[in-house]
Amino acid sequence: MKYIRTNYLKNEVTQNELELIRSSEENYYNQLKEVSGAVYENRETRPIVLISGPSGSGKTSTANELSRLLMEEYGCRSSVVSLDNYFKSNDSPDMPLDENGNIDLESPYCTDLELLQEHINLLNECKDFEMPVFDFKKQARGGYVPFKREPDSIVIMEGIHALNPLVTGENSFAWCVYVSVRTRLKADNGKLLHPRAIRLMRRLCRDNLFRGRDFEAIFHFFESVSKGEDKYILPFKHRANFQIDTFMAYEAPAYRAYLYDKLKDESDKFTENELYKKLMTFFEFFPSMSKQNIPKTSLVREFIGF
Repeated sequence: MKYIRTNYLKNEVTQNELELIRSSEENYYNQLKEVSGAVYENRETRPIVLISGPSGSGKTSTANELSRLLMEEYGCRSSVVSLDNYFKSNDSPDMPLDENGNIDLESPYCTDLELLQEHINLLNECKDFEMPVFDFKKQARGGYVPFKREPDSIVIMEGIHALNPLVTGENSFAWCVYVSVRTRLKADNGKLLHPRAIRLMRRLCRDNLFRGRDFEAIFHFFESVSKGEDKYILPFKHRANFQIDTFMAYEAPAYRAYLYDKLKDESDKFTENELYKKLMTFFEFFPSMSKQNIPKTSLVREFIGF
């Protein structure tokens, strides 16, 4: 189990911020380079990359950066496809329901499984098809766009269920990659902050800044997301050919700058929320970091913006 001490983090943020950022980014990109090398060398037999991970793990940034590396390092063309486009419309009669009778948005059965698996096979065969586009405002399929994988190119497909064979099938022509936060913060008193809490910080920033959600709703929704993670995502983690730790040593201080004061102002809403209390306790251990020195290409930018 990897962890970073909060006292070390405090010292680095206050005395050596640029080096902390540089080393964090380098660690992440070294992992990506290992994956990109294997993907390129086996592009003829395994032209598809499936990237899975729980909410807030950095799947989108990882997929885009892998695509960029393939082009910059090897001149290899690639396309990034979000499996979200294969969601079924919310008014579909066969949408899965949870124990309360609501649509179980974390279930793999929210995906058009038959269509997706058909299209994955067509991608492998470099054949034309019409790819669906999901309209999130309407929560329904919004149309189709023509798509075809060109020979010697790669298709990177990212989504929470990408490693579930029920969703993407059993095939020998795809790499499986699992991404998530795998490093913990450790306080001087020995208490640990679980990686899931780091991913919650990410969502608190992103969903509040860019999706118009209030903190109370984000905390509430994260409970169901976490249940779905345990039920639908983690059981297939073992299928991964590669596992990438997307943790950045400096990211908690970067999120603190956006979250701490706002969350403190709403403390009366979270008197019974233990996860809220734990986050606020850990925020006390280190200062905030300005985003000024954070690279524009950093995964952290997915959550705090540019």
